[in-house]
Amino acid sequence: MKTRHCLILALMGFISCSTPQQTDNKVYTAFTGATIIDGTGAAPIQNGVLLVADGRIVAMGAKNEVTLPDNITVNDLSGKTIIPGLINAHGHVGDVKGIEGGHYSRQNVIDNLSLFARYGVTTVVSLGADKEEAVSLRAAVDTAARQRARLYIAGEVISGNTPEEAVAVVDQNDAMGVDFMKIRVDDNLGSSPKMTEDVYKAVINRSHELGYKIATHMYYLDDAKKLLAAGSDFLAHSVRDLPVDDELTGLLKEKKVCYCPTLTRELSTYVYEDTAFFFSDPFFQKEFSEATVQPLLDPARQEQIKNSKSAQTYKQQLPTAMANLKTLADNGVTIAFGTDSGIPTRFMGYFEHLEMAMMADAGMSPMQIIVSATSDAARCLDLKDVGKIASGYWADFVVLDANPLDDIKNSRSISGVWIGGEKVK
Repeated sequence: MKTRHCLILALMGFISCSTPQQTDNKVYTAFTGATIIDGTGAAPIQNGVLLVADGRIVAMGAKNEVTLPDNITVNDLSGKTIIPGLINAHGHVGDVKGIEGGHYSRQNVIDNLSLFARYGVTTVVSLGADKEEAVSLRAAVDTAARQRARLYIAGEVISGNTPEEAVAVVDQNDAMGVDFMKIRVDDNLGSSPKMTEDVYKAVINRSHELGYKIATHMYYLDDAKKLLAAGSDFLAHSVRDLPVDDELTGLLKEKKVCYCPTLTRELSTYVYEDTAFFFSDPFFQKEFSEATVQPLLDPARQEQIKNSKSAQTYKQQLPTAMANLKTLADNGVTIAFGTDSGIPTRFMGYFEHLEMAMMADAGMSPMQIIVSATSDAARCLDLKDVGKIASGYWADFVVLDANPLDDIKNSRSISGVWIGGEKVK
């Protein structure tokens, strides 16, 4: 097989290029004719060819750059666009059915991951409230899964009144088997105590001793700076109280820490004060029934949200979060796509597409958003072999009927989703 990169390297004398041989007994599938957006920010490949075998990408390039082996299955995708599968770097799985929590089970984890997959979200990093039932479904050990999103977990969200209490939770998560650690440093708008610096420093240090990256839930600008100085590896929400400044920008870039805005998290706190605008969206309705959302149409419930001090505060501060996203992105901070979906009334799968639309409203370009939701999300959390359409990576990709570079909302024009080279049913 020959790809653009293969040809260049061959001309330089670094490698030789060859067509896959049928004697290797691999079953090859080619996807031809589509525009391919590889997730890196590179220019799209027109009339592209994507070659897949054994669940992974073998080659990718323009039609005249990829030689196909004999006896191959070819899928003509002329007029369509291929993007990498979306990666939610801050989600949750296992607890929610419909709009209700409290349903954690192995089967519900699978059901949630399947729902994500049908919406083109092929990898989910579940940052907290993960239980034993999810351990065997982690991507590290569940490489054969094809009909559901790949899963990474953080276990219990770490808490404790003393360093010793909090570190004990870190050790419990480690013993259970997790991929990341997660802490909350937030006073919930003054309604609860905030984790103190001595506690979160101990947690960060112990997590690093055990080899884990640690994601931090935060709200305030001052806390974000202190957490970065203490060694936090990932800011799992937006700064929402104040405009970000040069000091925070400098810390994020110096420490190579990614920023995960989760704009739909704020939206979810107040949008049900009325009939949510997306309830009439056919893309929403294909998975969520009228009966599911009926409780959210209750006038008494809506009135309660209208009168909720916290909901209205989050509503007022969403513009700050959006402006901060634009400032950080413009100044070279890496933005990791995430939504905090999988909490009741934060609709898994759909909210990821809603998040992308809100990122566009904040001023990010479609290409920036796609990179954030694919290769950058993977790079920020060291997720292996996902996030790009590139040789050797898992064949996790979404086929769209319309080009999302024209309008990011075209991410909703899903023709098909493939995970590990297998089409999601």
